[in-house]
Amino acid sequence: MKAKLLRNGLLIDGTGQKEKAGIDVLIEGNRITAVGPGLQVPSQYQSQDIDIIELNGKTIMPGMTEAHTHLTWNNSLYIQDIDFAPIEETMVAAIKNAEIMVKSGYTSCVSAAARGRVDIAIRDAINRGSLIGPRLLANGAEVSATGSFTDLHPSHVQVSGLSILADGEDAVRRTVRSLFKEGADLVKLNVSGESLTPHARNEMTLYTYKEVRAAVEEAHARGKRVYTHARSSDSVKICVEAEVDIIAHADFINDEVFEMVVENKDRLFIVPGLNWLVSTIEEGAKYFGQEAIDATGYKEGLEIALKNMRRLYQAGVRILPGGDYGFKWCPHGGYARDLEHFVKLVGMDPMDVIVSATKYGAQIMEMEDELGTIEVGKLADIVVVDGNPLEDITVLQDHSKLEVILKDGEYITNLLEVAHQVEDTVA
Repeated sequence: MKAKLLRNGLLIDGTGQKEKAGIDVLIEGNRITAVGPGLQVPSQYQSQDIDIIELNGKTIMPGMTEAHTHLTWNNSLYIQDIDFAPIEETMVAAIKNAEIMVKSGYTSCVSAAARGRVDIAIRDAINRGSLIGPRLLANGAEVSATGSFTDLHPSHVQVSGLSILADGEDAVRRTVRSLFKEGADLVKLNVSGESLTPHARNEMTLYTYKEVRAAVEEAHARGKRVYTHARSSDSVKICVEAEVDIIAHADFINDEVFEMVVENKDRLFIVPGLNWLVSTIEEGAKYFGQEAIDATGYKEGLEIALKNMRRLYQAGVRILPGGDYGFKWCPHGGYARDLEHFVKLVGMDPMDVIVSATKYGAQIMEMEDELGTIEVGKLADIVVVDGNPLEDITVLQDHSKLEVILKDGEYITNLLEVAHQVEDTVA
């Protein structure tokens, strides 16, 4: 692997410190070995051994983390199209989606459930170098109660493609154990409903404390974590009390539960999944009709979610981007829309948004010592952007502006000219 010297960039290092102009970054192997102005080429390198890339003020930032990933969601119109698709077709789509994700500047991701063992197989193939994709914390099928929004089959069928139905503490324990046996890094429980389905609305709580706690005990005993879908206030309360690690949505929390989340902010991650709501409100009517979209209550729900995300942000809770991408109206590749929503709808400072996608992303990946910031010794997961996301966060949605993407020091994308001639200046 050639060394690489990125020259004269605007550095947003992911720590939250003010951006710095005129900065160089030296990458040797898969590590960042020097950061600063006017770096010189180390004397041991011949011209063929190092790529020198002049950035002319373009932004250097860490690779981002998508914290609510569904690689097996296949950009379908209906959830049933995902549920009933042949698993072979699901695998083909997921491989493509993994490549789309890393080429979108997201060099890491946390799965929020997948069909079968697809995530696990893709994770292992990416780690072997057989597939192009992000660093992946793999999940299995969602663990759901009978009557949940992923319980789509007739009542006499107990298992669906999207989820494994498990009712009661013993069944939950057995299911969680089986998922970890298959190689999952974490498991997902659907603790509340989702208003796509009339029988399991957002405001419904579908699992008890004891059932959720059973999953947490099994996960923590193995050094693993639990990820939950929880919209209702009661469902979030159960998750906090049961010591769940990652909570998706948390839309409808009341004051009591807000205080509980804040008290546990040092261990909790909240992933609101805002783009799911925004895209469904904005695009859903063309597919389903306005009446159906109004019936979801998402418009009113979004206002409540935004209010709660604002106060969680102001209280210092870690809120991460990740938006349930993988449906026709919110397809794969649009992941950075969540960053725009954080700025424009939640009111987050753009620098804080980038920290949430990078530094906090490394924390949720459990790789804080290796990823998430551009510092000496860290792995070289780096994105070069033709533009300044602090001035316009939407630039991260334009893939043509993501001119260099490095993962582990290797090019995923490079649209810039590389100079091989080593100058007289040497370290």
